[in-house]
Amino acid sequence: MDAARTVVAGYRSPSKLSGRFWELSGAVMRCGECGRAMEPVDRYYKTKTGKKGVICYYRCREGNRRKDTCGNRKSVRSDYAHAAVWELVSGLLTDPVRLRGGLDSMIEEQRRSLRGDPTRETRAWLEKLAALNRKRSGYLDLAAEGIMGRDELRSKLAELQEFRQTAERELAAIEERKERLEQMERDRNVLLERYAGVVPESLNALTSEERHQLYKISAWKLSPTRTSRSR
Repeated sequence: MDAARTVVAGYRSPSKLSGRFWELSGAVMRCGECGRAMEPVDRYYKTKTGKKGVICYYRCREGNRRKDTCGNRKSVRSDYAHAAVWELVSGLLTDPVRLRGGLDSMIEEQRRSLRGDPTRETRAWLEKLAALNRKRSGYLDLAAEGIMGRDELRSKLAELQEFRQTAERELAAIEERKERLEQMERDRNVLLERYAGVVPESLNALTSEERHQLYKISAWKLSPTRTSRSR
C-alpha cells in the first residue's frame, strides 16, 4: 500500500490542452538543463490564405517563467518529440536483450544510491531517535525536580527537536530510495513480460494514450535536448 501511494503521489495527469492528448506531458518529458517537467503550449499563426494554423510545442516551464533558475528557453515541436521518443522506446522494446541490459543498469545505479545497507542504516537512525526520546524524558524529569531551569530546558529541547527533524528527513530519504528501487524493479518486470519482443506492427498500433501509459511505467527520463529537435 505504501508503494502504491508513492506511485500515485508522484503521478501527474497528462495535459489535454486545446482538447489534444499530449503523450509526453504529465512529467514524462523533462528539461535537459533543470530536470523539471516540460509543459505543452500552442502557438498560432496565420497562413498566406488568412486561415489560422497552430503548431504544438513542449517547453520548460521553469525556463520560461524563472530565467534565473533555468536557461532553457527553447521550445520543442511536439510532432518531432513524439516521433523521436517513440523511435527510441519502440527500438528498445523490440530488442529484449538491450532493453533488459538498460533496465538492469538503471536499477543497479539506483541500488548504489542507497549507500550501503538501508535496513541497517534505518535501524541506526531509529536507535538514535529512541536515545533522543530517553534524553528528552530525562530533561523533563530534571526540570520537574527543579534541577534544570526553564531557559536551559527550552534550549535543550530545541536542540533535540532539531536533531529529530534531521533524523526524520534521513529516514524519509532512505524509504524513498527503497521505494523507488522497488518500483523500478516492478516496472522492469512489466515491460519485459508485456512489451519486450512485441512485433513492431503491434507496437505502432498503440494509441497516444497507450504510449503515455507505457512511458509512465518505464524508468526512462526523456530529455528534449537528446531526443528531439527544437525550433
